[in-house]
Amino acid sequence: MASIKLNLPLHVYLHYRPITKISTPNKHGWRHPKTDRLFPVISTTSTTSKPIETTSSIREKQSEIKDQNNWPSLLKPMDPLLRSELIRYGEMAQACYDSFDNNPYSKYCGSCKVPPKTFFQDLEMMDLGYDITSYIYSSNTSNLIPNFFTKSIHPDGPWSPMVNWIGYVAISNDKTTARLGKRDITIAWRGTVTKLEWMEDLMNFLKPVSAQKLASRDPNIKVMAGFLHIYTDKDQSCPYSKFSAREQVLAELTRLTNIYAQKGEEISITITGHSLGSALAILSAYDIAECGVDILDNMHEIPISVFSFSGPRVGNTRFQKRLEGLGVKVLRIFNVHDKVPNVPGILLNEYTSSILRHIADWTTWFYSHVGEELALDHTKSPFVKEKLDLASMHNLELLLHLLDGYHGKGTKFWLASGRDKALLNKHDNILKDEFLIPPNWSQVQNKGLRKNRNGIWELPEQNGIEDRMRPEDVDLHLGKLGLI
Repeated sequence: MASIKLNLPLHVYLHYRPITKISTPNKHGWRHPKTDRLFPVISTTSTTSKPIETTSSIREKQSEIKDQNNWPSLLKPMDPLLRSELIRYGEMAQACYDSFDNNPYSKYCGSCKVPPKTFFQDLEMMDLGYDITSYIYSSNTSNLIPNFFTKSIHPDGPWSPMVNWIGYVAISNDKTTARLGKRDITIAWRGTVTKLEWMEDLMNFLKPVSAQKLASRDPNIKVMAGFLHIYTDKDQSCPYSKFSAREQVLAELTRLTNIYAQKGEEISITITGHSLGSALAILSAYDIAECGVDILDNMHEIPISVFSFSGPRVGNTRFQKRLEGLGVKVLRIFNVHDKVPNVPGILLNEYTSSILRHIADWTTWFYSHVGEELALDHTKSPFVKEKLDLASMHNLELLLHLLDGYHGKGTKFWLASGRDKALLNKHDNILKDEFLIPPNWSQVQNKGLRKNRNGIWELPEQNGIEDRMRPEDVDLHLGKLGLI
């Protein structure tokens, strides 16, 4: 993989290489390759607002964690701060599963169960240090993804069966910002809550990103068609999918970066997701960078990092190379026994010989992984059952458990933070029986039923749950990017 350093010191030397043109205009109409900069990346300052204080050592360590050049040295042995950050972003991805309404008897099946203002509080994640700024919704109008979307059996319910809540955008609070040394904007994408056959349900062929009007400097940059349509489909008859997931994310990022850049704060963009959510994280990271959303009006660039959990391959070699050329940092964390990271592209992938790869890359079935990897092994944990099914091997809570116990290749497994092993059985049956934790113990009381005023049991109405940007605000920010 290409080595790309993003967090450059103030005294960095300058590079002088040609500017790269792109086929779709962004707010600047051009961008310079991040591997060959015309200018150094520096933090903005403000004369009107007081900067958040942080120690230089913590700031430097956080920058080191977000720099892909440093990941190999931080993984061997495992750096404690990197581990804690990975678990934190993994928990933000897990929150998408825990808050999603996948109850087919609910009239709101396919939506988020908790309001954005109390999202982390309702999930007992108050110490996370982030606040939700916007929810993200995806629409299934292309019918390329028939079984991915969860819908209610209620024929005339208030929630559209063609729309699902797919994730959120969050911003670090002042305390967390001081610790990180940056105002961190996090995008968390939800994976699938259906069985692992979802990969078979998606249209498994490569499609040029330009076909869905994504910015692209090369018509042969391609990604899996199913991922692309989840990201770009929209249904203007529904208020939650009037804009695609892509448009919602780009508009919200533009709004947030404008706010905090004007305050003189240094900003970072971190994207996380598990399973299919990992694919959306990588695809959106490419789009954000290619559109120039990470370039501020003063030409400073915001670092983009992706923490991918158990993700499949997303695109072809040209997609991989362009993503690296844009300076996007990707760290993939997965269980070596999990089958999902091996697809699509079981036969033709990054391990194919260079000669065959050059030929096959022009086809619609050659895929390549991106970024650095951290391979974990669930058989190393003394808490995990010896035999697991494929779905359990893919479980995110299992992956976070393995992260907490990993200290480097060949080292003994022990839980560094003492992460609760009972979480392994929260929605699965992974923990050994000797620990006496029942499987699938996380249950909604009475399956969500409550007595109404007449003493009748029923699923309550949801009020004020959904949150989205006003259409005129989305139009405004997309207009700034030249996408309208």
